[in-house]
Amino acid sequence: MNTLLRANLFLLLLVAVFDPVDQTHLKAPLFVGVWILFLTDIAISRHGRYQVPANLYLYMFIFVVFLPLMGLLIYLLRGGGMEGYEGFKYWKSYLFLTLCIPVAVKRLDLSRPLSIVLSLLSVATICLYLIALSDDLLRAQLTAFADAYVVFSVTDRSYGSLSYQSVYFHGTPLIVIAIAYFCYQSLRSTGRAKLWNVLFLMLNVCGMVLSGSRNNMIVGLLTPLMVMGWYTGTKTRVAIAVLLVLVVIAGFSSGVFQAMLSPYDDSNAIKLAHLHDYGILFGDWKTLLFGQGLGASFFSTAWGTRVTLTEVTYLEFIRNYGLMLAPIFYFLILYPLRMLADPEARADHYLFLAYGAYLYMCSGNPLLLSSSGMLVLAVVLVKTFCNIVAIPRRLTVANVGVLSTGNLPPALG
Repeated sequence: MNTLLRANLFLLLLVAVFDPVDQTHLKAPLFVGVWILFLTDIAISRHGRYQVPANLYLYMFIFVVFLPLMGLLIYLLRGGGMEGYEGFKYWKSYLFLTLCIPVAVKRLDLSRPLSIVLSLLSVATICLYLIALSDDLLRAQLTAFADAYVVFSVTDRSYGSLSYQSVYFHGTPLIVIAIAYFCYQSLRSTGRAKLWNVLFLMLNVCGMVLSGSRNNMIVGLLTPLMVMGWYTGTKTRVAIAVLLVLVVIAGFSSGVFQAMLSPYDDSNAIKLAHLHDYGILFGDWKTLLFGQGLGASFFSTAWGTRVTLTEVTYLEFIRNYGLMLAPIFYFLILYPLRMLADPEARADHYLFLAYGAYLYMCSGNPLLLSSSGMLVLAVVLVKTFCNIVAIPRRLTVANVGVLSTGNLPPALG
């Protein structure tokens, strides 16, 4: 039963990473499958159980039950109708956070399998990039496929003197977790294990950089430096700081950074238009204090239609819940970062550093509150509230392949 549970979780991670928008409609069945297997295991066996901290239950109750219900209540009190209501779609995403319970009860460390799945995403990104680069006809076919199935996009980007093409999967921002994981493993391993960890680190950095998004490129290159600076001595940190200063100087000298920050850039222009829309909405004191409610729509001047979600994620909290409740969301999302001040959790600090970088990327990406984002938050929360001590393993070809459960103590991790 444990093997089936681990396999189901691995498949769920695979779908969440490669199909965040759920084109395959496999997320819900796999989610239900995890719960069925978990409850069956609990019913037939008393072994391998751990106590779930009360604080984790409280966290999930506030995040999954209390706040969405308040958002629905606000929506109804402000005159929202139920025809075409999309709030339940967002609430369904919140429900994925409840996977904290089976993961915590079974003390499954999902950092490693998630990093392996994300490595597969990096491989897919690199392969499609090379295909698109090598042949214009194949590139056109890839673009047509991407437009039809909304799994990834193939685009050309240009910032000043910097021009390049990219292959962007919607789950690409999550690769920061794998970068931090393999960077940390490369620091603590030796011999062949170190070589494999370094190779996987480079693979994921390449995958994230080739995705082409500015935030992805910046975070993909900075995260290894951040992890190395965190776990190494002062000299290394000084060298990293000097390197970053030189990069910033070179970026501004070449005009690339100015182009990236230009308000005339299409992506920046859309975000600025959204900010203008939010400014108008928040001019109404009722919206500013109480929000419009979960799933409420507004007219986006940038997109020319009514929408229920934009890329400006953190202002969406205020639009939905107002200043009365949005700070609770901010507190809950930032809460795991407190673990960076806990010396006893130092072995897991790489995950919280990656989580902080992920939160930064989500400032301009709606992935945070999707079901895929909730799965990432679940992995982080279990590390936050539960004391999981991972058994060191060597990274070899044998245990990278299919992630046989014997290689993932105590379970998936």
